[in-house]
Amino acid sequence: MKRLLYILVLLPLGINAQNMYNVSSLFGNDLTGTARYVGMGGSMSALGADMSTMGTNPAGMAMYRSNDVSITAAVDVKTNRADYEGSLVESGNTNAFIGNAAMVCAIEVDDEYLKYFNFGLGYRQKNNLAGSFEMYGASNGFSQQYVMEYMYRNNMFQYDNLKDWMYKDFAYSWLPLLAADAGLYDDKGNFITYPDSALLWAPDELAYYEETRGGVYTVDFNLAANICDRVYLGATLAVSTVDYTRYTEYIEAVAVDNPLYQPRNIYILENNSYVKGSGCDLKLGVILRPFKYSPFKVGFAFHTPTWYSLREYSSADIIDSYGVRISTTDKVLYGDMLSIKSKLKTPWRLNASMAYTFGTYVALNAEYEYADYTKGAFTSRGSVYSAQNDEIKYNMKAQHTVRVGAELNIDGFAARLGYNYMTAPFVSGAYKELYNASVAETSTEYMNRFDKNVITSGIGFHGKMLYFDLAYALEMQKAEFYPFYDFEIANPGAAVTMANHSVVATLGMRF
Repeated sequence: MKRLLYILVLLPLGINAQNMYNVSSLFGNDLTGTARYVGMGGSMSALGADMSTMGTNPAGMAMYRSNDVSITAAVDVKTNRADYEGSLVESGNTNAFIGNAAMVCAIEVDDEYLKYFNFGLGYRQKNNLAGSFEMYGASNGFSQQYVMEYMYRNNMFQYDNLKDWMYKDFAYSWLPLLAADAGLYDDKGNFITYPDSALLWAPDELAYYEETRGGVYTVDFNLAANICDRVYLGATLAVSTVDYTRYTEYIEAVAVDNPLYQPRNIYILENNSYVKGSGCDLKLGVILRPFKYSPFKVGFAFHTPTWYSLREYSSADIIDSYGVRISTTDKVLYGDMLSIKSKLKTPWRLNASMAYTFGTYVALNAEYEYADYTKGAFTSRGSVYSAQNDEIKYNMKAQHTVRVGAELNIDGFAARLGYNYMTAPFVSGAYKELYNASVAETSTEYMNRFDKNVITSGIGFHGKMLYFDLAYALEMQKAEFYPFYDFEIANPGAAVTMANHSVVATLGMRF
């Protein structure tokens, strides 16, 4: 499999800005929404009558029999623990945001079959991409600079012939060209040495720092119908906006306690990128009450792919051991950053759910969701993204999600518990091929995330008109982080443990 990919990536890729790891965060959905929805682990697709079901099973909005308006605020506290060759680093960030704001207008219809026709409008933060991450440890003979030298030699070009090229015209990854401009090796691809003849690419330690901001924000337009209190139909048109910034810093250094906070660096690669864009998708759903007098319900929903139109602005800098900074902006004709467009199609999704209520006291919901990540693809015309699409096909896999939730309601006071489990989106041994590295972004790192577990709880009070809900969610996930991929010898990765503590509060009114 890797041999096939290796052959493919030896070909010039043209100007492109995205890769599998850059866009995988746009494929899924975070556990965001109302506090009731979060408290039940996101498991409400067959129960319905919650604003968040616009984004899972839109038929759930047909359960409303009165108008409703609500707003939800959330605070995320993310923590990361990275163990690289015995060196432990902890990092994290805190982020507050409006997770959901929505309304529904329930229209009672004087018809034998059609009981209610409802209209819903909502806003939600689909993906919260704000975060920070750090790692460092002994290099053990591995060096990103060596990998760039390998790329330089195997690109089979002469630097003398490329001195006047603009980065926007360069057909391969910027990495070897930027390194050549920084003077890390001569025009024949040989590394320049220190006066003591020590190779520049023989560091004692390496380190990595990342900071991200922004996310994906979605506006939902929902129509739903209640037929005979037995069949519930719904459709949601979702319009999403992407606004995402990312800064990374990779360091190779002589022996220090922590290269991130020491001045004795011998090599630094910095990357700045800003992605903005928009996309849309359609969700269709149905909820059935198979038995007339039974509270048992089953639900089914289909989500089309989200078709994104994206624009990325990016730049990169190399700082050598003498503090000299070489930047891609030095060779970009227009503005300080290179701007590149791309089109992306996310995977489609299927959702199946079932629910049961015991009077007005207990509500139970369980659901399963399937998304085939191998079906995600760049859809630009021509073969400019063919290698990137092959990476998605061979390095990603189908994701399975299971959610369960329970609610106990006594005299307007509610207590909730939930759990959801998501399988890993990457196959074992997935890696970021540097020949496919974004031409417009020279970052080399990648992280393979494993299965995710989420445990939730919540409480609530519902009066005659006003209601208030509060929820807590703990997301736990392990991963392997690699600062770069070595072509010849598999370099070790950092064992990463991630946790996200979320507190969510909703204030609403029904009338």
